[in-house]
Amino acid sequence: MRSLSRATVIAAITSLCLLLGGLVLSPASQAADKPQTISKKVMKPLKAGLDLANQGKFAEAETELRTADAVAGKTPFEQFQVDELLGFVALKQSKYKDAAQLYERGLDSGFLPAEQVNDRLRLLAQLYFQPDLRDLDKVVGYGKRWLDASSTRDPIMLGLVGQASYFKDDFAAASSYMKEATAGAVAAGQKPEENWLLILQNSCSKLRNDPCVIEATVELVRHFPRKEHWITLSSSLLRQASTKELEILQVFRLLYVVEAMDSADDFTEAANVALRSGSPGEALKFMERGYALKILDTSGDKQKSAEMLEAAKRQVAEDRKTLPQFEKEAIASKAGEADVKLGEAFLSYDQPAKAVEAIERGIAKGGVKSQDDANLSLARAFLAAGDRAKAEAAFGLVKKPDYSLLTQLWLIHTAQQP
Repeated sequence: MRSLSRATVIAAITSLCLLLGGLVLSPASQAADKPQTISKKVMKPLKAGLDLANQGKFAEAETELRTADAVAGKTPFEQFQVDELLGFVALKQSKYKDAAQLYERGLDSGFLPAEQVNDRLRLLAQLYFQPDLRDLDKVVGYGKRWLDASSTRDPIMLGLVGQASYFKDDFAAASSYMKEATAGAVAAGQKPEENWLLILQNSCSKLRNDPCVIEATVELVRHFPRKEHWITLSSSLLRQASTKELEILQVFRLLYVVEAMDSADDFTEAANVALRSGSPGEALKFMERGYALKILDTSGDKQKSAEMLEAAKRQVAEDRKTLPQFEKEAIASKAGEADVKLGEAFLSYDQPAKAVEAIERGIAKGGVKSQDDANLSLARAFLAAGDRAKAEAAFGLVKKPDYSLLTQLWLIHTAQQP
C-alpha cells in the first residue's frame, strides 16, 4: 500500500507545487477556460503543511493543514487540495479511517485527474481492508471497479477482493477470485500467497465442492509442502483407494515419504496392509517410524502395535534369509512379475540401485500383472536413488485413472527434491 499511497499523493503534491510556483492547474474534469487557483488564506497553511510533510513531520503538518481546512468559503478545488494532503499525512500516521474518508472525497470531487483514478480505487480498496477500518462492501466495490477499469487482472487485487468476499460469506465469489489470483500469479512466474489457497480451500469446503477442495490442497502442497497440507490430502487419497489393498499401500508409501502419517491407526494400518501384501520390510519401516515419533508409544492399541512390530521383525528376518534364492528364481523366470517383486523388496531394504535393476528387468521381460504399479515402484526406486529426472519420467508412465491424483502428488514431491 505504501507505493500506491505515494503515487497518489505525488500527483496531489505536484499539483500544489505548480500552484505555489505561480502556475495554475486545469484538471481534466474542468473546462479549459476555467483555471483553478488557491487563495492566500488557504495557500499559507497549505504550503506550511506541505513543507512539514516533506520533512517527515506529519503531526505538525496535520496541524497546519487543519488550519487550511478551517478557512471559511473555500472553493471545491481548494478543498480538494487540502483533502489530498490531509489524506497523505493521515496515511503516514496510520490514521486509516481519516485517510480513507479524505481520499474517497477526492475521488468523488471531480478534480482527481483521470489517470489517477485507478490508483485511487486500488488504494481505497486496500484502506478499507485495514483491521481498524474493515468495510468489506467497500473493499469489494472499489476492488471490482479497479479490476473492471484495469487492463490487467492483477493477482494482488484479485486476492484482496477474494478475501473480502470470503469474509462476507460469499464463498462462490471468493472461490472464483482466488482461483484467478492463483492462476495469474503462477502464469507470471510468481508464488501465490498461501492465504489465497487456504481461502480457496475453505470456500470450496463451504460449498461442499470436494474436487475443488482437493484442487486447492494440491496447490498448497505444490507451493507450501508442509505436513498439515499433506495430511489434508491423505483422507482423499485413502478414500479413493477404498478397499483395494494394493492401492491403499501405494497411498501409504507416499504418505510415509512426505511424512504425513500422524496417528497410531496410520502406522498400524499401513504395516498391516504391507504384511498382507508380502512386503515385511515396508511394514517394519512403518512401525519403526511410528515408534520413533512416539506416536505408537502413547496412543492407539499399544498391545496391538507391539505385536505388529514383532510380527514385522520376524517376517523381515525370514524374508532376508530367502531373498538370495528369490533373486535367482526371479532372474531365471521368463515373466517379469517376480523381478518387480524382487525390486520392491530391495527398495524396502534401502537398496534402490538393485531395485531399479530388478524392476527394469521385469518390465522389459513383460508378463507384469500391473504395469502401472510396476512403474510406480520403478519411479520410487529412481527417486530413492537420487535420479529425479528418471523418477519423473517413470511416474509419467502411470496411466491408471485411480492413480491420477497419487501420481500428480508424487510428481509434485519429486520436483521439490534437490
